[in-house]
Amino acid sequence: MTTRALVIGGSMAGLLSARVLSDHFDEVTIIERDHYPEMPEVRSGVPQARHVHALLARGEEIMEQLFPGLGLDFERAGMIKYEWGTDSAYLTAGGWLKRFNTGIHTHMGSRALVDFVIRQRLIQDCQVKFLEGQQVDGLIAAADNGRVIGVQMTERGGARTQTTLTADLIVDASGRGSKAADWLTNLGYNAPEESTVNSYVGYATRWYEKPEDPSIDWRIMFILARPPHITRGAAIFEVEGGQWIATLGGVSKDYPPLDEAGWLEYSKGLPTDAFYEAVKNAKPISDISGYQRTQNHWRHYEKLDRFPDGFLIVGDAVCAFNPIYGQGMTIAALDALLLDQTCKSKRIGTPGLSLKFQRDLGASLQTVWLMATGEDLRYPATEGYTPDLMTRLLQKYVDQVGRILPNDEAVALAFIDVSNLRKPPTSLFTPAIMGKVLRQALTPRPPALGGRESAPMPRLIHE
Repeated sequence: MTTRALVIGGSMAGLLSARVLSDHFDEVTIIERDHYPEMPEVRSGVPQARHVHALLARGEEIMEQLFPGLGLDFERAGMIKYEWGTDSAYLTAGGWLKRFNTGIHTHMGSRALVDFVIRQRLIQDCQVKFLEGQQVDGLIAAADNGRVIGVQMTERGGARTQTTLTADLIVDASGRGSKAADWLTNLGYNAPEESTVNSYVGYATRWYEKPEDPSIDWRIMFILARPPHITRGAAIFEVEGGQWIATLGGVSKDYPPLDEAGWLEYSKGLPTDAFYEAVKNAKPISDISGYQRTQNHWRHYEKLDRFPDGFLIVGDAVCAFNPIYGQGMTIAALDALLLDQTCKSKRIGTPGLSLKFQRDLGASLQTVWLMATGEDLRYPATEGYTPDLMTRLLQKYVDQVGRILPNDEAVALAFIDVSNLRKPPTSLFTPAIMGKVLRQALTPRPPALGGRESAPMPRLIHE
């Protein structure tokens, strides 16, 4: 008997889910609203693709596990392999990090190229089918509504013909705009509780030709905001084709303008002039694009008492994070790993397994949610909930860690590991680090913290 799985949505969470499901089902089909471009190009279903995207080290490790040799494919496609530390100029609230060898590598490219390479591997290796230009309208359930057995979908454009498609498992990976809550209520289930934390981040991006400047010895520049006084941050990533993606971002509705003069003037309000100096004479090759849909949003399916079998929800359709932290693709990879483990553990048709998956997924999201929202809650204008005592204590502890980062390679390495989701935040609470934090807390706070950075960007020292 042929087994079939459907994946709703063909962005990163959908692609990686389909890859996992191809190991457990005879046929896997991705249903996608858009038509995929034949080359790596921005499509409407991924509106952030014009902006900086970070593929964190943990995310790439999982992707390499799912697609052996993917790193080489990335490089053949033109993506840049870099090391966190030696290739990055990273300004934290405590100052510039030293540029030292961390041994943590990942590849950097445009979001359109990352999606394209993975999609090609999926087609070549797994025989996954794609149904493009199809809008899923709802779920089809068995007679007692206890199991989802298919979907109703409409062809977008043209005759708008409605059809049905049945499967043994349906996975919703349709992103922030997911209609799964409505589909479930139509079947008689409760809608999930929702949590939203919105720090009102907006950002604007422009692409440049990378300048031929020998003094630029970094491939990535990160400039973090310094809450609550400096609400602006920025990043420059070197990507394929000798291009830079340069992004300015602001918190608490301090949105960057989209005109050239205003955009450059806005950059002067960063905690350092390094970004402005890098782009002021660079050759732009795109218009300036803005994005402001950045709130953290969690639909708590894990709290439901009832959930239909044969249906799972993953990625941003469950929990979407503030994109400024670059966690999205890595969370999609972690969700796919959990999906694989779930499929291996029991027959996917086991009653109650779908609800167990959503609860396991909810538990796995707790730490990353606290990391993202804990940072956003540093700003007084953030809406969602008021930081409790534990959150405020953790923020103070992280502040002290931040003061140590620029001068301590061991602490900086631990911080980079946590930022890349390779290690949990608890790794910053080892006795060695806590001892350093305690000693640091007893020293006077330097005036530069929370204000503009006076120290120059560190150069890479070749040994």
